[in-house]
Amino acid sequence: MIRAALSLAAAILVAAPLAAAPAELPQTEDELANAVRSAIEARDYDTFERIVFWKDAGTIKKRIVAFQIRSGLGRKVKVLTVEPFDQHKLDAMLADGRHALNLPVSHVVRVVYDEPASETTGKPPTSVFLAGRKDEAFRIALVVRAFEDDDDD
Repeated sequence: MIRAALSLAAAILVAAPLAAAPAELPQTEDELANAVRSAIEARDYDTFERIVFWKDAGTIKKRIVAFQIRSGLGRKVKVLTVEPFDQHKLDAMLADGRHALNLPVSHVVRVVYDEPASETTGKPPTSVFLAGRKDEAFRIALVVRAFEDDDDD
């Protein structure tokens, strides 16, 4: 009986998805930049999956973010920067109280792809990710719904 219980517990631990330990996540701005660049160039969605802090993201939000990430995978990166985040930029969007950041944001990761500029905007294709620290490691933050009646799930 005890052996069966231990075997079951071991099987559950092996089968359970493991959260990335802080040591496996980027600790510095350079590590964050390298992780994002490497993941994009290697088409490595799993790295993004570990870096993104998915807490409080509903099903639709997860699909949207996953689509944005996947649309950048394999593209050639022209410039990738990690910049300090201007806290005032999201004030208007968050002012209504319906949305919140799922972790404090301190940086913006800006990925400019090595592709022709958009004909409508004149700007090169770019992905922007909000980033902050969680458990001493950089994570990509999400803007999530802040209200209880969330039919998103």
